[in-house]
Amino acid sequence: MNKDCIDFHLVKIGEATFLLEECRNHAEGLSNRKHLHEKEGMLFIFDEPGHKSFHMKDCYVPLDIIFLQNGKIKKIYHNCPPDKDYEQKYECESSDTVIELLGGTCKKNNINEGLIYRHF
Repeated sequence: MNKDCIDFHLVKIGEATFLLEECRNHAEGLSNRKHLHEKEGMLFIFDEPGHKSFHMKDCYVPLDIIFLQNGKIKKIYHNCPPDKDYEQKYECESSDTVIELLGGTCKKNNINEGLIYRHF
């Protein structure tokens, strides 16, 4: 577990349930993780909605990056590849929550923009 991860959350997106680590440092997130289980991921909750930007620096596995606002999915980037050179950014103009899942998970579980996510 990352030292900036403070809690675990069980969430449901569509019909799929995931165990997500809540992390305060979005620059770290799933960086340096060599494995990620299909039903696990990272959750970032921000105090204020606004422009959010994520990258794949130091990631070893591809990720689906989900931007949400008020519990609703606004934007999904599918199967984002690891990027050792920090060249690609994944952005959303207004988001208050971001979820990172193993790449391909959203398509496999029919997770699409407009869906609502819920905490248990």
